[in-house]
Amino acid sequence: MIKIQTARPRAELEEFVRVFAQRDVVCVGEKLRQRDIAQLEHILSFDFGDLATIHYTNGQSKLVPRIHVVGSQTTATSNAQFFGHHDGFGIFLKPLACWQLFRIPPAEFANENGHGSDLVGNGIDTLWLRLAERNTFQERIQVAEDYLLPFARNALKKTLILETAQHTYRRRGAVGIQDLAHYSSLSLRQYERRFVTEVGFTPKLFARITRFQTAVDIKRMHPQRSWMSVAHQLGYFDQMHMVHDFHSLAGSGPTELFRQTGDYRPWSLASPSKPYLLSE
Repeated sequence: MIKIQTARPRAELEEFVRVFAQRDVVCVGEKLRQRDIAQLEHILSFDFGDLATIHYTNGQSKLVPRIHVVGSQTTATSNAQFFGHHDGFGIFLKPLACWQLFRIPPAEFANENGHGSDLVGNGIDTLWLRLAERNTFQERIQVAEDYLLPFARNALKKTLILETAQHTYRRRGAVGIQDLAHYSSLSLRQYERRFVTEVGFTPKLFARITRFQTAVDIKRMHPQRSWMSVAHQLGYFDQMHMVHDFHSLAGSGPTELFRQTGDYRPWSLASPSKPYLLSE
């Protein structure tokens, strides 16, 4: 059984934090597996119970660190395996927030994940201890917001390239790359090179992932919608065009994806007023 709770941040953090989430997993008998998918958000994850194991498609495996930082991912490369009791708290940051808050360029950990202190610094170890001392989701949110607010008050301005990335994110990927290059006063090739240097992958792929993850969110929040209507809303040529993107970015078609991803993208499952329960 998986119980998911989510909450939006206070107003001062809305530019940087998409959602706070808490996961309570109890596995009885067989282990629970969840596949990852391409995503743009960065995750600061804190675990206080049994630890999950990540199994990669290349055959390697590792135990998830108690403080786990996950950068933007451009494809599905692993699945997480749970066994026992997992108590986790997550801060889901918007794609550019690590640069603004922590001075870490998104490209530095695109398609990477690792121990939080290696990336954010030792202060995050103190945050883990304070979160572990709290018993409720609301208390943990307060601790997380107290930690983030000083960074938010001293946030860096976005570079011109990161401004175009944010525009793409807000437009759900419905942008013209040539238009973004023109806005940046760069040639298309110069713009693409600068984007890769700052973000970690091409602007075209950034737009594709934005549209893909929006499709996942829409279908989860409105399960009665047909995939065809979702494809039409987001500007795919047709449903097969969308299916092709799902295979490329998630390693499976839409229907199979929903059976395998569990509680990834928790804001599309649970609202702040209603926790979500997912059976094994």
